[in-house]
Amino acid sequence: MAKLALSSSNLPVLLLFFISGQAEASTVEWVKTWCIAKPSTGKEALQNNLEYACRNINAMDCTAILEGGPCSERNDLLLYASFAMNAYYQAKGRHYWNCDFSNSGLISLTDPSYGSCTYEGGETAVDDSNSGKWCVASPSASDDQIQANIDFACDKVDCSIISSGGACYEPNTVKNRASVAMNLYYQQTGQADTS
Repeated sequence: MAKLALSSSNLPVLLLFFISGQAEASTVEWVKTWCIAKPSTGKEALQNNLEYACRNINAMDCTAILEGGPCSERNDLLLYASFAMNAYYQAKGRHYWNCDFSNSGLISLTDPSYGSCTYEGGETAVDDSNSGKWCVASPSASDDQIQANIDFACDKVDCSIISSGGACYEPNTVKNRASVAMNLYYQQTGQADTS
């Protein structure tokens, strides 16, 4: 699958599947998937997810986020939790319920790995007849990249819902606002994987 970009500057975004319970004609496809934390997840939930995931899988699976590990160079709880949640998701068989984490996890179709930090991924059968696609900010994107995505998307679509007082203003984080803006753009431009 091609890497998504909102503009020619190739900013990091993730393409996600949302699985619903409605059944229609089945179209099953095998795709590589990862589990990441929703950008809107609060710090306490992220910490709980990280601890739960690392406690319930082989402890070696979480060493990459420890000090000196390949995924420890950024001091970002969202990245640490995403890495641990993905390790749990992969270890438990890549079922959608293994990425729920009290509704704070997302299944990604785009590899969230960055630099020397590699997220394990594996093939999963996806029935795309009852799923929708979402576009959100990559947990590893820098604030400058994310702000550029917000600026680009909001230049093309109405982003008033991420303004102060808007329905999607809280939690007030740049990654949350970017995810909303990027998904608005993605949904309103025909959900093309190259949008």
